[in-house]
Amino acid sequence: MASSYGSIFEGIRIADFSWVIAAPLATQYLAVHGAEVIRIESSHRLDTLRTNLPMINGVGPDHNPYYASYNMNKLGIRLNLRHPRAVGLATMLIANCDAVVENFTPGTLERLGLGYSKLRHVRPDLVMLSMALGGQTGPESSYKGFGTVIQGSAGITHLTGWPDRDPAGTGVAYTDFFAGPVAASVLIAALMLRKQTGLGQHIDLSQQEASLYALDAALLQQTVNGVQEMRNGNRHPAAAPHGVYACRGDDRWIAIAVFTDAQWRGFLEAADRPAWGFRPQFETFVARKAHEDELDRLVGQWTAAFDAHAAMRLLQQHGVPAGVVQDARDLTQDPQLQFRNHFLDLAHPMMGDFPFDSLPYRMNGVQPVPAHAAPLLGQDNAEIFKGLLGLSSAEYEDLEKAGVIE
Repeated sequence: MASSYGSIFEGIRIADFSWVIAAPLATQYLAVHGAEVIRIESSHRLDTLRTNLPMINGVGPDHNPYYASYNMNKLGIRLNLRHPRAVGLATMLIANCDAVVENFTPGTLERLGLGYSKLRHVRPDLVMLSMALGGQTGPESSYKGFGTVIQGSAGITHLTGWPDRDPAGTGVAYTDFFAGPVAASVLIAALMLRKQTGLGQHIDLSQQEASLYALDAALLQQTVNGVQEMRNGNRHPAAAPHGVYACRGDDRWIAIAVFTDAQWRGFLEAADRPAWGFRPQFETFVARKAHEDELDRLVGQWTAAFDAHAAMRLLQQHGVPAGVVQDARDLTQDPQLQFRNHFLDLAHPMMGDFPFDSLPYRMNGVQPVPAHAAPLLGQDNAEIFKGLLGLSSAEYEDLEKAGVIE
């Protein structure tokens, strides 16, 4: 039973022309479960993640753990798509694939001669997943952007920050982690439909639209009630206190969310029934919301005397939703993540043993574990070009010399 989970998509081959996070994350789900995912890259235009910091055990495209985190269990080849001879090779590869994934600006693959309208004649049952910022159609379909841009166009940046300050954003490519799982789901659905009907299709996925799900109820507030939600810091319209409060130590914080009067009473018990907690202005939820600035100040005075973990345990024991604001070091030592073996050590040929994020689910208690780490740049050239595509050694060497395999 355990081994079958790693081979759910065995026999499926995917040509992965994508880069950065959203689309590679989508194909990684299938790769870890047995699909043969072939990353097509070029040394002339490296994947952005291959050039980012941090780097481990050296500097270069094969030393980036960020790239390695979203490309586990994949194969990797180099192919310079700007070379006129590369299109024929790419077409040969796609003819041997069940799916193609790309997240270029709309029209890019068409200009290269690799658009779906052409490829469907090469492989009639081909599934192509395109993941542009705003989709393949519409007045803004030509716009380019990474997740830090998409979170702005998707309305997320507007809601992150303090009400008296400019929008802050999330600091990371937040939308990639919405669009990626959505893309994986729809790609799997298309492959299932193909298995039933024999029909391929072109999936037009908008990363902007996929990211609207992060807005919670803000869109409904506008469309149903005509209310424009604004930045509100760490506060919540249905809770008080609700925020992040400083604790003892350097940059240590705790998040507290009191949604009910019972939870408020629990907070007061945990805080040893402070006199200020029984003032009329804090007696009801409505009153607490009306005096929230003062409430936050007093709660912060109480938390400042505590170690963050000690405060969390005390509050939880009294039925109050609370959690330590964990930094990266905390996460690597988190007992829950350790118990579930979340961080996997995969031997990487350049970076050595490195703790990678596992997939965030178990199937009947079985953890999906990648068979190998992410590929080095072009490490599977010979296997794909000479093995799968049947090029002779002379043909392969000629393509290398001509800069096609580059």
